[in-house]
Parts: sequence; C-alpha cells; structure tokens
Amino acid sequence: MVETRQIDERTVTFRHDEGRGPSLVCVHGSAGNHHAYDRLLDALPGRDRFAINLPGRAGTSGPPLATVAEMEAFLSRFLESEVEGDYVVVGHSVGGAIAIEHALASPSKRLQAIVLLASGARLRVQPMILELFDQLPKPGASPPLPPGLLEQGADPNVAAEISKHLGLTPFQTGGADWRAADGFDRMQDLENIQVPALIVAGSNDVLTPPKYAEYLAANIADNEIHVIEGAGHMLFIERVPEVSEAIEGFLSRL
Repeated sequence: MVETRQIDERTVTFRHDEGRGPSLVCVHGSAGNHHAYDRLLDALPGRDRFAINLPGRAGTSGPPLATVAEMEAFLSRFLESEVEGDYVVVGHSVGGAIAIEHALASPSKRLQAIVLLASGARLRVQPMILELFDQLPKPGASPPLPPGLLEQGADPNVAAEISKHLGLTPFQTGGADWRAADGFDRMQDLENIQVPALIVAGSNDVLTPPKYAEYLAANIADNEIHVIEGAGHMLFIERVPEVSEAIEGFLSRL
C-alpha cells in the first residue's frame, strides 16, 4: 500500500505492508524509487515492510540530497516518524551505503541489522555513468539504464519494468544520486558497525563487484555473505527467489 505523510514540511511517499517485525525498511539505489522493491517485498509476505522514496522522486518532494550523510538523516527522520519497534535497514547500492551510514550514526537500539544488496564501503562510480548524467537531458527525460546494470541476456520484461519505474525519477535527481554515491567512503569505519549485516552480491556485477562484498565481510564483525552466481547489479529484482531466501534465513537467526 502506498502512503503519503508530511514529515518536517516535506511530502514523503512510501510503500508499507503491515506484518510481523522487525520492520524491513528498504532504501533504493541511485535514480531509483520505491518500485525497485516491488518484486522483493511481494516475495516476503507476512513481514512488516517499507520501501521509501528519497527526496526528489515518486511523490517525495525535493530537492534531491547531495550526500549519503544527508540521505541517512532523511532516513533517520522517517524512522522516527513512521516506524514503530525494531527494524532492519535494507539497502541496494547507494541504499546500502545509507544503511552503513545509519549503522554508524544511529544510537537507536531499535536497529537490529542491515542488509546490503550489491553495495560497498566505497562506491566509485564509473566515469561514463557520471558523464551520462552530466549531459543536458531532453525535457521530461527519465534517467537512462547505465551500462552493466542488468545481467547479460536479461529478461526484456524486467528491463522494461525498470525503465518504466525510472520514469518516476527526474533526470536531475538521478544525477545527484550517482554523484552522492561517488563521494561515499566508509572503508576505514566498518569495524565500528555493531549490528549484524547480511551481504548479498552478484558474481557478475560490474558496478559493485564481488570484491566489494568480500571487503565488507572482512571488516564487519558480525556478518553473513552470499554471492549469487551469475547475478548482476539488480539481483534483488532479477534474482528474487535467491535474495528473499537469504533475507528470510538471516532474519530467522537474529
């Protein structure tokens, strides 16, 4: 169910499905929005689950935020306003960076764990992607699908679905997201994360390759890592059964 709230004079739109806790609070990647999690959340019935829209897209008012720290502050305020009880932050790509930032910044004992999907402690964005977003877009243009985003031989229906949902994210917002991702670096701080982490990576991900996941696993004290063979950057959409199974197994052990 899509809901809208006023939080600190900002209109915030998000998906919420009620169920048992801890609540899963899902944060999308660069140029994304809450629809990125439609398939995954549908595969986790019975759980209390949220998928938020960061500012500047899909019904959440802008302007877009410039840094991962600013995005984490937005997430923290959302959690204070809308989420009761214990929760787990699930983040894809820059959303995973936001989850890491939250685990480092949050004094809240309600945070039970983080789930990092195709993410890393540092996210250096390929120059060609930044150049795509530096170009002057045509009026009303949606963010493009960057090279390497999907698996080779991706299902055309999945690609069409992702492109459709990107239409809810303005081009300028997508560019701000990618630049925020490019500026993120917490490589020296992971040892300070005090909650368990589930790390899920794709063996064929060229944007956040498996070595990113291996670094996370080597430096977060309490972690569980899954590398899905053949999966790419959008594994939480293209490989829903494997990802949902990993999440359910991880949550059962908290």
